Amino acid sequence: MDKFAQRRVAEEAARLMVDGVETEYLHAKESAILALGLSGQTRLPSNRKIREYIGQITKNRLGDDQVKRRICEMREIALHIMTLIEDCDPYLIGSTLSGDIRESSDVDLHAYSDEYEALTERLRSWTHQDVEAEVVENRKGTFVHLKWFENQYPIEITVYPWSWRHVVPISSVTCKPMKRADIVAVKKLLALS
Repeated sequence: MDKFAQRRVAEEAARLMVDGVETEYLHAKESAILALGLSGQTRLPSNRKIREYIGQITKNRLGDDQVKRRICEMREIALHIMTLIEDCDPYLIGSTLSGDIRESSDVDLHAYSDEYEALTERLRSWTHQDVEAEVVENRKGTFVHLKWFENQYPIEITVYPWSWRHVVPISSVTCKPMKRADIVAVKKLLALS
């Protein structure tokens, strides 16, 4: 019964994330448990399992060709932005890199700078007028999220201090060092598509 409940939670959490009801894995799991009327003691599925279901749901809804087209477009946008901010040592991360997108997936980048205001102004001067900056403080430290839309895709650049550029974050999905792609790697991905 435990594995069956875990699978139901994973499927429901994935559906909640694909539908845009939840954006974080933990919140999606908690909401799924409530929606399914399961005990709070139910063993939670891994983020990796939820990501698998997200991929299945998205392919069922959009079709393989549409998913491939979106991934290619998102990677092209990522490469364009990364080229503009090359001096900030940018990396593509997340679903645009892995290819496990959902309809609401964003183009997620990491960049490094001690002067996010200057980076924000530079992006705004390069036709990204609606860039919004959000300062985040948590146990990891202080960093900034820069957000806007490019075509229909949400863009998010997390700007870390320059001194952090050699630190590889741990993925909340795999619990291993995060997969990241620099400009050269993104060009190779696009050449393969």
